Amino acid sequence: MEVVYWNYIIAHSITAFSYLGIPIVIAVLFSRTKANVPSQFWLAFFLSGAFILFCGFHHVLAIFEPHMQMSLLHLGVLNIMAFISLSTLIWLMPTAYQIVEVIAKFQEDARQLQRSQQMQHLFLDQGPFGAYIKDEQSRVIYYNQEIQSKFLVGPLEWLGKTDREFLPDPEEGRQVMENDQIVLKSQRPLKLIEEVKIPGSKQPYYWLSFKFPFNDHTTGERRIGVISIDITESVEAQRQIVDLSRQLEQKTLILEAKNQQVTYLSDMVNMLYTCESEDEVYQVVALTCTKLFPSMSGCINIIANSKNYVEMKTSWGGEKQSKEVFSQSDCWALRRGKLNLLSPHNMGLICSHLKQPISGSHLCVPLLGQVEVLGFLHIHTLEEIGAEEQQIAEIIAKYLALALNNLLMKQRLTHDNLRDGLTQLFNPSYMQTITEQRLAEAERLGQTLGVVFLDIDNFKGYNSRYGHLTANIAIKALAKQLLKSIRSFDIACRWGGDEFVIIMPNVTQETLTERVEQLRLEISQMQVEDGDQILASITASFGIAISEPGITVKDLLHRANQAMLEAKRTFKNQVAVYTSTHH
Repeated sequence: MEVVYWNYIIAHSITAFSYLGIPIVIAVLFSRTKANVPSQFWLAFFLSGAFILFCGFHHVLAIFEPHMQMSLLHLGVLNIMAFISLSTLIWLMPTAYQIVEVIAKFQEDARQLQRSQQMQHLFLDQGPFGAYIKDEQSRVIYYNQEIQSKFLVGPLEWLGKTDREFLPDPEEGRQVMENDQIVLKSQRPLKLIEEVKIPGSKQPYYWLSFKFPFNDHTTGERRIGVISIDITESVEAQRQIVDLSRQLEQKTLILEAKNQQVTYLSDMVNMLYTCESEDEVYQVVALTCTKLFPSMSGCINIIANSKNYVEMKTSWGGEKQSKEVFSQSDCWALRRGKLNLLSPHNMGLICSHLKQPISGSHLCVPLLGQVEVLGFLHIHTLEEIGAEEQQIAEIIAKYLALALNNLLMKQRLTHDNLRDGLTQLFNPSYMQTITEQRLAEAERLGQTLGVVFLDIDNFKGYNSRYGHLTANIAIKALAKQLLKSIRSFDIACRWGGDEFVIIMPNVTQETLTERVEQLRLEISQMQVEDGDQILASITASFGIAISEPGITVKDLLHRANQAMLEAKRTFKNQVAVYTSTHH
């Protein structure tokens, strides 16, 4: 009996402990998981809990039953408990089915949530992007496989560390952590491009990072989530595009500069063709060189007509680096007939016309004429003179030499067209043209223009006595005397045969008479020689006339001619002034 008794006691104790422990375990479970009981199941859970508790109390009372009489109260409680248990079971039978359905749905939702979480982990771990999570101190608490493969780290190596601890560049890590704090403080997502240096790689990576704040519902702490996409290829492609654009821009600028050079050279050629003097040619070339070589200086050096020396005609830029007058042998370009370059990277021949001390680069380009070298173009700069500058300088020298040749030919043709072949005085055609210009200028300035008409006395007899060739010597001697006696701006011409005309601007009748009288004496005293033979002296008769307002060149010349004829009709070898009585 003793064994049965203790088995009875132990069985009821264990059963009571189990019944009473179930609500406690459920309460702890709900409090820990913070789960909520659906409102429609509150009564069912309450009645079930009450039933379980009553069952537990029943077994507790049963433990003490052998030692005490069963009272009516005990029996009543047991009956009430039995009734409640039966009622609860009957009432919960339809509800139990709903509970089973809810539990099944909950289990299905749990499975779906687990699958979703698994998919999320697969997405984060195996996605082609970097993903990591940090705490409020920017310590890494998660990073995916892309991060591991990019930085060659294990899955636990970076956990608990900040960017400053594992990135090669601490400054770069500090900047990343500052961006993290911006996200935490603003509680707003941040999109930015981060430059990241990876250990063992010289080339940086560029990541397009999306940083966003969120709360960990499990712990309630704030977190920083980061999704980073590797855009290194895009950045490099963009850089290549920028580099190509820069190269294209540079080539465009170079092309524009070359076009500008062509324009300058074309303008120079056009202007050179219209130059009427050497000074104009030098001015045009100097201006062009200033435009084409803005950082350089230079000069144009021309061989003198006597061929005894070289003279600097014009210069541009800074201080002159060449002597102004020197010998032809002082320039190697003149001696060799081709350009001579002296520079720090091209130790060429040193020209003696360069001033000491010699510095920078010097380029001498000869001006090659059709028959002979005319001079040379000299260019100086403190920097190196490249092949392109040399080519441009040669082009300039070529057209400069061509312009000087053309100008020389033009002057020769003009001289032949304007000059008398025997005396080299102006011919009648030019004399009439220039007289019209001077007459108009005199009227505009309120001045007078003097005209002198002279004829050699008895020249037919002189010609018969000595012959035509010898008589020409006398004509040439008279022409030479005319050029020697008149002013530099007076104009002397051979009218024809033994007749000559002199145009004297800005002169009064009294002054003109005095000068012509002096000229008459000089001609009469002139000694004419033909080799060792002294020829008979010659005389001339002169007629002068002074312009009046409104008079024409024809009338003015006619008046001077009439005065000259009057002088020849009287005594010859004299000066006659035109008066109205000569009509």
